[in-house]
Amino acid sequence: MAEAVASPCIDVCKMNPRTELCDGCSRTIDEIAGWSSFDDTQKRAVLGLASRRARVVRVGERMEATLELPPDSIKSFATLVNDRNPLHHDDAYAEASRFGSLIASGTQPTAHLMAILATHFSTYAQPLGLEFGIELVRAVKANDVLRMHWQVVEAHWKASLNGDLVKLEGEAQNQFGETVVKATATIVVMPREARE
Repeated sequence: MAEAVASPCIDVCKMNPRTELCDGCSRTIDEIAGWSSFDDTQKRAVLGLASRRARVVRVGERMEATLELPPDSIKSFATLVNDRNPLHHDDAYAEASRFGSLIASGTQPTAHLMAILATHFSTYAQPLGLEFGIELVRAVKANDVLRMHWQVVEAHWKASLNGDLVKLEGEAQNQFGETVVKATATIVVMPREARE
């Protein structure tokens, strides 16, 4: 005799008003209420639906990285992106400026912040950036060491995107604890195996 189909309940019983699914098992209220009366075929069908709805990303998930910015890195990056501002290339010009040293192109810490997301989520899924909001708060100077992080503040399955729609908040701080970049992002994170 075949073993009965076990309930997917993991004792995280909270209905999400946005998705109308249980945050723990990804079933609808009707699927939860009807579970005990379903036959094994119906239960397997519900499990299949729930697995396709399950979130790929968890709220609170956090990722961090450190970026050191020696003068050569600042010059090389600015050259690579065709940013010809002498504040990124000319030591004498930059030292005479209000900054007193070379400063990084705003695109440099921004690119590294975005890369953290791609690198992190690609270890277990397929991420795709949709929208980024960047606020450059303070100049990033030569020899600064940036501590950068992101945190997932919202995530829910979006069938039309075949993945989780994820909102994140991020920040970069220099070695003095001063915020240099604030960021927000909206990305889609799709499971590696395509869902039907």
